[in-house]
Amino acid sequence: MRSFPVIGYFIILFFFVVLAGLAWYSPQPFDRWLFETVQGWQGPVLDPLMRMVQFLGETGPSIVLPGIVAVWLWVSGHRQEAVWLTAALAAESLLAGGLKGLIDRPRPNGGDFSFVSGHTAYFTVFSGFLFFRLKKIVADTRWLTVWRVLLTALLVLTGISRMYLGVHWPTDVLGGFMLGVLVLIPVLWRLNGQVQRAI
Repeated sequence: MRSFPVIGYFIILFFFVVLAGLAWYSPQPFDRWLFETVQGWQGPVLDPLMRMVQFLGETGPSIVLPGIVAVWLWVSGHRQEAVWLTAALAAESLLAGGLKGLIDRPRPNGGDFSFVSGHTAYFTVFSGFLFFRLKKIVADTRWLTVWRVLLTALLVLTGISRMYLGVHWPTDVLGGFMLGVLVLIPVLWRLNGQVQRAI
């Protein structure tokens, strides 16, 4: 079993804590510049796409989607993946909710609880988990590539959509991504270790 990437993990954790500290203050010039840049992309072509991506991260779909995936994994014999995916998403939800309430950063549109972007954290865990575990599940490398491209696109579009729709600052999105990675690393490490011991 590979050793846990302690140094890399704590580097990410350090920068996440710094980012969370900055979230207590007014948005930085970088935040405003990138937010306004993405807002400038608004138009009839991208509007439906961004709203669809946002919908997938709302409460109902964010329960149904991983539920379907977890059931499929369980039925197809990948029960460890089903359990760990569910556990990782539950951990992400609890951590993101707690941070939102603790920091209570105002959103660009005037709402509350901007840091972190829960949608981004959710899809970092969901897409990242499947990105790295599909190699065990999907035998055809062509389909594996297709699924990985789709998962990556979903994550990227989610981050962009949060700024595009005016509900998060760029640092909220970055914080959501980093939180997702912090949840994902120990889960994948633990799951890979279990698989190696079984072999």
